[in-house]
Amino acid sequence: MKTGGENEQGVIVLGGGIAGLAAARASGAAVYEAEATAGGTCRSKQVDGFTFDYGIHVLQTDDPVVHDVLDDVGVRLASHERVAHIYSHNTYTAYPFQVNTAGLPLSLRARCLWEYLRRGRFSTTDNYEQWIYKTVGKGFGRTFLIPYSEKFWTVHPRRMTHEWTANRVPRASTWQVLRGALISAQTRVGSNAYFQYPRHGAGYGAMTTLMSESLDEVHLNHRATRIDTAGRRVEFNHGQAVVRYEAMISTIPLPVLVEMASDAPEAVRRAAGLLRCNSIFVVNLGIDRPDLSGGHWAHFPEKDVSFFRISYPHKFEPGMAPEGMSSVAAEVAYSRYRPLDESTIADRVVEDLIRVKAIRASDRVAVLDTIDIKFGYVIYDTNRAAAVRAIHDWLESVSIYPTGRYGRWEYLWSHEALLAGMATAQRCLARRQTAS
Repeated sequence: MKTGGENEQGVIVLGGGIAGLAAARASGAAVYEAEATAGGTCRSKQVDGFTFDYGIHVLQTDDPVVHDVLDDVGVRLASHERVAHIYSHNTYTAYPFQVNTAGLPLSLRARCLWEYLRRGRFSTTDNYEQWIYKTVGKGFGRTFLIPYSEKFWTVHPRRMTHEWTANRVPRASTWQVLRGALISAQTRVGSNAYFQYPRHGAGYGAMTTLMSESLDEVHLNHRATRIDTAGRRVEFNHGQAVVRYEAMISTIPLPVLVEMASDAPEAVRRAAGLLRCNSIFVVNLGIDRPDLSGGHWAHFPEKDVSFFRISYPHKFEPGMAPEGMSSVAAEVAYSRYRPLDESTIADRVVEDLIRVKAIRASDRVAVLDTIDIKFGYVIYDTNRAAAVRAIHDWLESVSIYPTGRYGRWEYLWSHEALLAGMATAQRCLARRQTAS
């Protein structure tokens, strides 16, 4: 792997996350990554013997293309059957919520079931809130999906569209819902009922580490700071390095990419200003106690709990924590709509973990580490589609091909980002060949 150099290139890739690395693999292009390590949000970090991912990640696909790429670079995966829960009304209920309500108060179950059976009365789905009511009914919506969604996205579902839902929200049959009100034992519903995760305790980042090591030219510590699209010229680290290119594949978040493009039209800048996303602040704890949890993760819709989700890294692979210890990662969403007090959030998270019985007050915290993910999940509001289209049209007119979660500005899982990177690289090469 190379870590420096300035030269003229044909195709370059900005961003060394999983989409950028996949694009480089498919095109043979050089990668320019801002951080000291590749991986983007598909990274892991080691702290005093513990391994923590940049937020929870699992591989949930049987796509042979994805598995061929990972196998080729040496990624070895272990298979898991999901064990997940939802904390609601002081009770841990098996996930998905709508088919596992037997442990909830009888009156709540009755209301959820009654509203579920009457969900057909909702005829419109103009926004995500209406989609929730039509899909699971008002009872399940108001008990779990709406408060959880507002906490996760940081905006109310009525301010969002629903074209992203597809297989993101588990679907269940009426029989499963009715049965789940009596016996909470149905967990094999949803796309990640079974998932895979890298072996040997290196974390999810093992995938991008091995992908990066398989490439010929990866330039680390190269943060793009200015792009002259007319001159096909990109500056790194405020002019410390300059690279000329013929075509660029970019995984940089669209608002950042447009901001650094010195000659972006005003209409494109206005479109970029309309794009919204949340940010994720992760509080990672290493706990001096074995077998902290029997599950992989849990969701928390209640407003008085600071985090929306916790996961247990040591349950994904034993080597993620030192022998005899456990780990927990709590994710807190924030945005311009819901600001974060970074000075107090870690203490608040620890207090809430004790209150929801995820850890004990007597537990010794061996490690406390935080990760701030500025670009988390894309918010699908009514401005998004038109704004993205305007930006993409201009970028491709100047031979910049956006890809990945933040380049496409879509809610992509990691395997989808990998496939997007490969597809974009192939399209870029095909267009260059046609032009020549």
